[in-house]
Amino acid sequence: MMTEEKSPAGRSWVKKLLIPMLIGGVAGYAASMGALQFIDSPAVGGLSKSATIAALVGVLYAVIGLGVALGTASPQMGARFLNVEDADELREQKKVLTLSGAAMVLWGAALMALAFAAPDGPLSQAAALTLALGGLVIGTVISIPAYRMSDELMLAVNLEAGAISYAIVLVIAGGWAIFAHLGFAAALAPLDLLTLFYVVVLVASFIAVGRRGMLKPR
Repeated sequence: MMTEEKSPAGRSWVKKLLIPMLIGGVAGYAASMGALQFIDSPAVGGLSKSATIAALVGVLYAVIGLGVALGTASPQMGARFLNVEDADELREQKKVLTLSGAAMVLWGAALMALAFAAPDGPLSQAAALTLALGGLVIGTVISIPAYRMSDELMLAVNLEAGAISYAIVLVIAGGWAIFAHLGFAAALAPLDLLTLFYVVVLVASFIAVGRRGMLKPR
């Protein structure tokens, strides 16, 4: 009887959490491998370690954003790999999720542009600056209405993620700055610091969402 009672929950966990995680992992891995191949191709000729990591983080942002956009464009399909109750929830949140997904793609593109900037990359510094500023500014502008249209739960999650981000940056970047100032470590490169901000936001968002119980199968 216990097995029979738990089996529906087990199937729900596999369907709503494990399978989407596997799909996301495969998509992220494929995109990362494609980015690494492009970096090593004659078109780029390789990048520094800092630039390579920045490019991969930018790709991760783009993959997440495209996944959200794809799920909202086709709610029936999106309900299969996004952790939502059903397709109707995606339809209700379509505008918010579409804007949020587009913002993530633009922010990821901005970081990738900086990663491919000269002298290591094929983009001129002027072109990289233009693309990066364009991605950051436009992404931020379109995220504002998405933030305003969020419900109370998502607003609380955003605020909590911001507070967590500040704490993580203070510990990591602040601690690193102390050791670098005292000569115990090399100072963070500007691109490394920017990449750290990107990563911290994702980690903080994951923590905030998890604390609200939003990672549980729905």
